[in-house]
Amino acid sequence: MKAEVVTLVLHLMFVAVIFQFTPLITRRGIFFSATVDPDFPRSADGRRVLRSYRWQAALWAVLAIGVQLVLPPRHPLTAMLLPMLLMIIGSAFSYWLKFREVHTHYGQRRPEIRQAELSVPPAGERFNAWLWVPPFAALALTAAYLQLHWSQLPERFPVHWGADGQPNRWSSREPLTVFAPVLIGAAMNLFMLGLAWLFSQLSRNTIMRRVTVRLLEVLLYPLTLTFIIVALLPFGLVVPVWLIPAIMLTCVAGLIFWSYRQIVAPALADAVPDPQSDSYWKAGMFYYNPNDPAIFVAKRVGIGYTVNFANKMCWLVLAGILLLGLLPAALGILAGRK
Repeated sequence: MKAEVVTLVLHLMFVAVIFQFTPLITRRGIFFSATVDPDFPRSADGRRVLRSYRWQAALWAVLAIGVQLVLPPRHPLTAMLLPMLLMIIGSAFSYWLKFREVHTHYGQRRPEIRQAELSVPPAGERFNAWLWVPPFAALALTAAYLQLHWSQLPERFPVHWGADGQPNRWSSREPLTVFAPVLIGAAMNLFMLGLAWLFSQLSRNTIMRRVTVRLLEVLLYPLTLTFIIVALLPFGLVVPVWLIPAIMLTCVAGLIFWSYRQIVAPALADAVPDPQSDSYWKAGMFYYNPNDPAIFVAKRVGIGYTVNFANKMCWLVLAGILLLGLLPAALGILAGRK
């Protein structure tokens, strides 16, 4: 089996494991995005529902891996995206079925109680400069090193490697190409910090807000390390092809575990809870509440936020996030053309 296929299969397996544990990353009283008795997930019916979902998600994963193995590698984009989309869409469909089952047969109808903070304006989440400044400083130092050792750079060097560790794209010594990893790293860090700031200012004061802001700040470190390694490769730095994915997956797994412990901790409570009615959650995943001014709402399952699709401002925010997210890709394309 080719190394490229093995790498893609490992990515599928990693995401499949996340799907297996996703229903457990939720607050007490919520199960498959439905409002339930806090003890229901541990009941016989709750365990049966979870077991049924896990079997279905596992079957979708096996089907996606099978598709991955038979797809020709001549079209890498298709070979990479099609199996992943199949598994994500299939698992989401199974999740929706379980939401309907739990909501219909075991859901609780709670009265709507509106709460608000008395502080004016509502306090946003505080950013820790000691967390986000070092990654930018490291990128700046890397850029200075590249400039000071410009004459030591080879005239031609690899800028992309295949899963087998062999270079498959080369570039010449030009400013945009040499500094592209540093620029893309800075753009990615700004994008992550921008998301954290939006969540801190446009969402309610909840446990999820604190967890998400800290998670995005900590993610700056593996991202920065990745781009620094890539920037120094032309100097002859030898790095195993598996090292960068291993660092990212390890960090992501650790952050998911830490976030899970924070979210499910019974001693922690939201200062301003999100609206509780299941009617606001379409298919258990999409939040639609015209009476809620919030743009970002904590997911009922998993880590992070979704948007309030009933708020017209959410579409402007989504467009801005999309443009910011495309900036690193645009820089990479420009650098690749040089």
